[in-house]
Amino acid sequence: MKLKILFLAIILTTASTAQDMNDIQQSSFAALNKISVTIGGDFITNGTFPAATTERVDEFITRYYNQFRLAYLTSSTDARSLAQMKAEIDEYAERGIILKHVDGTKQIIDLQKFRLTADYVENPYLLNGDVLIFPQVDWQRNFVEVEGAVNKPTQFQFVDGDRLSCAILFARGINPSYENADSIEITRLSYDGMNEEIIKTNVNENPELKRGDRVRVVAAETQRRDFKVLVEGEVNKPGYIFITKNQTTIKQIIEKAGGFKNTADLSGGELIRSNAITNTTNTPFQDRKRAFNLRALNKETDLLMMVRMADIEAEDSLSLIYDNQLRNAKSIVTVDFTKVLEDTSENSKFIVKDGDIIYIPEITNLVNVFGQVMNPGFVDFVKGQDYNYYISKSGGFGGRAKDAVFLVKNKTRAWIDMTDDDNNYTIESGDYIWVPKDIPRDFDHYLTRVSKIAAVVSGVATLYLIFK
Repeated sequence: MKLKILFLAIILTTASTAQDMNDIQQSSFAALNKISVTIGGDFITNGTFPAATTERVDEFITRYYNQFRLAYLTSSTDARSLAQMKAEIDEYAERGIILKHVDGTKQIIDLQKFRLTADYVENPYLLNGDVLIFPQVDWQRNFVEVEGAVNKPTQFQFVDGDRLSCAILFARGINPSYENADSIEITRLSYDGMNEEIIKTNVNENPELKRGDRVRVVAAETQRRDFKVLVEGEVNKPGYIFITKNQTTIKQIIEKAGGFKNTADLSGGELIRSNAITNTTNTPFQDRKRAFNLRALNKETDLLMMVRMADIEAEDSLSLIYDNQLRNAKSIVTVDFTKVLEDTSENSKFIVKDGDIIYIPEITNLVNVFGQVMNPGFVDFVKGQDYNYYISKSGGFGGRAKDAVFLVKNKTRAWIDMTDDDNNYTIESGDYIWVPKDIPRDFDHYLTRVSKIAAVVSGVATLYLIFK
């Protein structure tokens, strides 16, 4: 028994010693693997920080940037200060970074190029005592801009020695959907900004760029777009129908949609056109450092332009606002769907456009009667019947019904007073009949109105006597 205890103690002592030796080895390895690197220049923080010998520049910079960014943003609870702080620290130079070694040698680091090409020459391992110096970011003067037939129009930081190939690289290459996109225009301003030089070249020549150049890859705009129309409702094959640019007729669309169902209410069909004037916000190009509004008009400016030269009464202004909002929200094109499949009809030749929506409702054979009737609800449609028929089917007028009865058309929502003998009307399936309520008035209501009238009459009489 004593031998067993002694043997177990020896094993435990040996294991503990081995663990201690392993911890010492790991601590020694970590100490040997640790170096110091200094960050200077226009970065979120400056100072000397620990790094590992296995770290490259990009990993080291990304780690400390995220660490200090999080610390700064969590240090403030004031929304305005937080927004200002975020704007100041959210970017740093990714190109033209100077990496200076202890022996005095220097290397220019281009992290943006490394992230696109995986060229590790632009992202070397760090050495003990290295210093990283970040240049100032100046998007107003130190830039090159790329536009045209590229995958991602962009503006990037200029570095001495940049060539056209750099601009194409940072714009993610020439867009393959363009044909013969090899012509290049470089616009270069004079120092005073008053004159411009346009340099015409091509991709193969790869000329050297200068600070402030604007590069445009020239190509004829491709029209191979995703043109389509949405067809919904009572057609046999609803959904998106692919079309050509300004060539597809509405007849072709309905045929591609499988034609109308027997239950289609063609008189209620609608073609809704997407409106070009939309309420957009200033959305900057990706990688742009300034906002650039692609649309000159929105709903508010459109209304201002509409009323600027208008000579209308004040009470008509509110009606104009409603009508203009509806115009912008839903642009309905007048098409007679009962004739769109007739080759001889002009309706069949109507040209649809990208983004159009065609909706064909279902025949309801109902009229909706509501308001001051005894049993408001749907009544079966009977062709040729007047409003008295539908009122009687709804149980007759209620006790507080007014003398007027209004017809609200299903498609246009137009209102017609059917009790006015001067109005011609035809009740159709899907229409609405509304009987308004005669609001009860108490004595005070009429007394107030009489008082106002009496005050006006008294004033007029006083003026008459004065002038007489």
